[in-house]
Formats: sequence, structure tokens, C-alpha cells
Amino acid sequence: MAEQHEIIFLPGGQRSVVPAGTKLLEAARACGASIEAPCDGRGTCGKCRVKAGAGLKPADEIERDRLGPALDEGYRLACRSEICGPVRAEIPASRTATFVALTGGRGREWPFDPPVRQVAGQRSADTDQSALAQGATPLFAENYPAMLEELAGEYKKGLKQYRKVVKNHQVLDWRFAADRPCCGVALDIGTTSVVAELFDLTDGRSLGTRSCLNPQTEFGGDVLTRISFASQSADGTTLLQKKIVDGVNGLLAELAAAAGICSGDVYEVVVAGNTTMQHLLLGVNPRSLAHAPYRPVFTEQLEINPARLGLNIAPRGVVTLLPSAAAFVGADIVAGVLATGLYGYEKTALFIDIGTNGELVVAKGGALAGTSSAAGPALEGMNIACGCRAEQGAVEGFAVLADGVVEVKVIGGCAPRGLCGSGLIDAVAELVRCGVIGASGRFAKREKLPSGLAARLTEHNGQQVFMIDEAGPVYLSQKDIRQVQLAKGAIAAAVDLLLQELAVSYAELDEVLVAGAFGFHLKPSSLVGIGLLPELCRDKIRFVGNTAQEGAKAVLLNRRAAAEVRKIGHRLAIKELSLHPRFQDCFVKCLAFPEQ
Repeated sequence: MAEQHEIIFLPGGQRSVVPAGTKLLEAARACGASIEAPCDGRGTCGKCRVKAGAGLKPADEIERDRLGPALDEGYRLACRSEICGPVRAEIPASRTATFVALTGGRGREWPFDPPVRQVAGQRSADTDQSALAQGATPLFAENYPAMLEELAGEYKKGLKQYRKVVKNHQVLDWRFAADRPCCGVALDIGTTSVVAELFDLTDGRSLGTRSCLNPQTEFGGDVLTRISFASQSADGTTLLQKKIVDGVNGLLAELAAAAGICSGDVYEVVVAGNTTMQHLLLGVNPRSLAHAPYRPVFTEQLEINPARLGLNIAPRGVVTLLPSAAAFVGADIVAGVLATGLYGYEKTALFIDIGTNGELVVAKGGALAGTSSAAGPALEGMNIACGCRAEQGAVEGFAVLADGVVEVKVIGGCAPRGLCGSGLIDAVAELVRCGVIGASGRFAKREKLPSGLAARLTEHNGQQVFMIDEAGPVYLSQKDIRQVQLAKGAIAAAVDLLLQELAVSYAELDEVLVAGAFGFHLKPSSLVGIGLLPELCRDKIRFVGNTAQEGAKAVLLNRRAAAEVRKIGHRLAIKELSLHPRFQDCFVKCLAFPEQ
């Protein structure tokens, strides 16, 4: 039997006793210590850094390469470090920094007419009893006997008035207590962030918004990594489901407390998420999404009893999962099409959600066609040497002024500690414009650059880098630039081919709608500057924000929107481009940056 060792994680104080040879990341997961691992322990992202003393085997080649001088300062990669003795490991404060999520976006106005509402009961409960007996049953048949018994019992007490909660005229619950509000939540479950907004279903008022980092990021920064974890770990799917349910329940508790209501006052949660997130919320293994023919287990709109998921709302409430269109064109995109009114456009438009997976929809003449392209997490700051999320200390904007002076914008106005997605794209676009990065993606010769920019090209860990922050430690490496090329090339190639499939030229596009939390922080000049979109699209770009949340909100607050979203899922024709005979050639062509 292997020798056992105690591991203590600071600053939380979580403890774990594990066999020798266990990876530090595994020990952290065993005791609930949160160490983010976007690559799920492959050692490729270098983000699971902890500070640890004795008790670990010497670093291997991968760990030495990733950490460089930080290894001498006591830092280790939790996914590579094997335990050989007692360990005290400190999780750096920078890995638990405040997360900033985008809430709200551009959406069409819908009149207030919610599917779920609270109405007065009949003066005599006999009418409602009779309606149930004739087939106007609750959405969840298992509630039927108990509801009849409750109603009959109250009626015998002399009940004259009461209230009932209905969804599209179907009874969900009786309410006999003193006046209580009836509320609902619009929920966007993204790969990176989770956003929840609470509404009063009596008048449509917003009662508050809360957001958090998706807790599943501990097990991978992109959907493919999480699918791999769910498929290869015996309890992977169960663990990922528990993580997201706990995260959502935390947001629901915060919203309820701030609004002065209880969890039992929430009767509907409408969920918009990509197809993988929808599967994991239900506890359905998404392994079929990772292999051809990329077939989801479900795509239809579903209404689920909250108790089945473990969500803390009214036990007889309903969790409505919006429909998806395909494996990688999910309910978040369907909700975005609803929110923007794209399905009724008279114009020709491109809708693009830029993230770990680039999803696209083209509207032309009332028809809708969509596709996706696996961009990976680079554009959101992952797999980047100094990459981070949009949090305190992240460089979110970058510009080179006329005199060659570099100007950076940092979230929180503090010293920079990393590059988030928007700062990364800004930096690459500006350095391409100034000739620091050539069309091929290679750094230029120092002697060909202005002195101010040339001074920032230096050596770090044996490789050439451009110092974003002169004082350190934020820089852009040659490997980082390659990651940006691969990601933007995948999305640009998908846009090119989808437009070609529909015989639409860039010149014919009236609008380019850029959605998503990441896209909202980008500049048209940067998207054009890296070649993700051509120059003639610059003045057509509109940033529409978190349209997934806006679509979920529309369905929560309007019955017609709830009916329309079902139709969109069926109308959206999916084009599978990854196997397209010209995809590889187009992808290679799109790797290059624009010539200056």
C-alpha cells in the first residue's frame, strides 16, 4: 500500500490525505480546494501555479519549461507535481481575483406577457379540482395527487380565496399563504461565465443581476476539454453537473437575499447555454459531441422539475432549457438570434459570437444558416503565457501612439499582471499595424523598428518576446502570436466558407453583429487589424453584448418569444464546415495577418 501524506492548501486551509505519487491538482480536487486548470492537467496552459515547499518530486521538463525562473521562487504546476511527502501549498491570490462578466445586451422589445404568472383561484376550489380531473394537469404529473389533496384539505377548512401559479394556463402550484411575489430568472450558462437576472413576474421589473466564473473551469477552459473530462473520469459528468448546479444556486441565493424574497418565490428559470453546457446541467454525458457525426443527445426545448437538477427554487417550479440547433450551435446562439430579431431580418447580416468556440449565423432573405469553428481558448487569454481573464490587473486595452509610446488600459487601474482577451487582440492588431509583427506572424528585426518599440523586443526564458509592460511581468511571445493566428484563422475560415456556401459576399453584408462577453470589449479596428474580418466590414460592425441572456429574458417575460424560440431552432440550417473540402486551404490562407 502506498504511503499516505497530508496536503494543506492555503489560504482556505483545505486538507487532503492522499497516496504518494498523487498529483497536487488531484489532491486539491479531492478536498474542494479550487485550482483552475484550463487545460485539465495536460501541462500546456501553465495556469495551475501554486507555491509549495518540500514534499514534491523534482519538476519534469514540461514543468521547467512552463515555469522558467518562477520555479526558483517556489512555484510549481499543480497538474505536474507529484506528491512524495507532506505539502503546504499556497494558491496565489491572483488566481482567485474578482471575475468580471458581461450582463445584458441588445435585444428587441417584447411586451410583458410571461408564460408563468400568479393568478387568483376560483371562489370555490371545485372548479380547479374539476379542471385538473379533466386533464388541465400540472407540467409534472407526479405533483398531481399531492396538489389535489392539498386543495381539498384547504377547501374543507373553508377556503374562499387562494392563488395559483400557472404556465400557459397549466397549473404549477397552489399558494395559500400570505401574499408572496412570483418571480423568474433568466440564466446564461457560458463556458467561462454564468449570469443570472431575477425578475418579478407580476410586472416584469428586474430585481437584480449576479454573475460568477463558471465553476467548471477547474476542469478545463473550453468545451472539448470538459467533454474529455466528463468522458474519461468515472464520475466526471456527475462532478461537472454538481459544480454548475452549486454555482447557479449560489447566484440564486444572492439574488433572493438582495431582493428580499425566498427561493420558493422563484417559479421559472430559463436557461440559455451552449449544447455542452445544457448537457452537463442535466447530468447527460456529452461524449457524442466530440466525435463525428457530432450528435447531441437532445436539442429540443425541455421543461424540467427543479428538484431533478437540485436547483433551489420553488419545488413545483420549472426549469426551461432553450433549444439548441446542433452540437456546436447551441441554445445561446438560438437565444441570440431571438434577441436580435435576426430571424425576421430584411437585411443581410452576419451574427458572430467570438469565444472558445466561434459560432456564426447568416441571415439572408428570411433564411438562417449557421456553423461553428473550434477557436480554442486563446482569444480569451488562455493558452497565452501571460494570459488571464477579464479581472483585476488584466490589460484590456493596448495602443501604440504616433511617437511609438505604448499605452495600456488595465482593469481596476492597478499594476498589470496579465493579458485578457481584448487586450491580447488589441496588442496583436497594433503590433501588426506598426510592423512589429509581420504578416507571417514573426517578429520584425529590431533594427527596422523605432527605438521605443525596439527596446521592448527582448529575450525571456530563451525566447523573443515583446514587453507589454516595461516593468514586467506582462509580455507577448512568439508562441502567443501563433495561438492567436490559429484561433482567428479558424473563425475567419468559417466565416469565409459560410458566406461562400450562401453566395453572399462581404460587400453584401449590411451588418456584422458581434455578440458575447468577449466580443463586447473588442474594437472594430482590432478585429480588422488581425484579419478576422476584412477592412470593408469595419463600419458595419455592431457590438450587441450578451444576447444569450437577452434571449432567455425574452422567453421568461413573453409567451410569443417563448413560442418563437422553438421555431428558430428548427429554421436554422446547419452547415458542417470542418469536413468541407476547402476548409484546410481556407484555414491556412486565413492564418496570415493583413499586409501593412
